[in-house]
Amino acid sequence: MEELNYKFAENWCNKLKEYWFNKDIEKAVSLFEKTTFYQETPFLNPYTTLEEINQEWQHVKNENIKKIEIKVLAIDNNSNTVIAEWYLEQNNKIYDGIYEIKFNDNLQCIYFKSWEMIK
Repeated sequence: MEELNYKFAENWCNKLKEYWFNKDIEKAVSLFEKTTFYQETPFLNPYTTLEEINQEWQHVKNENIKKIEIKVLAIDNNSNTVIAEWYLEQNNKIYDGIYEIKFNDNLQCIYFKSWEMIK
């Protein structure tokens, strides 16, 4: 069984970034196949099904994305949790925030929470 480490976390975040930037919604959503808690902002109710997550990602098709950056900040192996900083330029606005991403023992994302701010 692979252990959660920086290389894995960075690769996972890079896949998310690539799929998001290229508007490859199917591949982006595939990262969340085992996710039962998905919350893009603490001010909205979390999604708990893959169908809800897929529906949320559909809006990416219409976004004018200029830049996405995701940087791993911390890893807790005891809870299989990654904390990452993200940055987004789209639709003439700049956003940034923090992701909390939890993985199961098979390193599949099971929990995804974002704190978002408009710059």
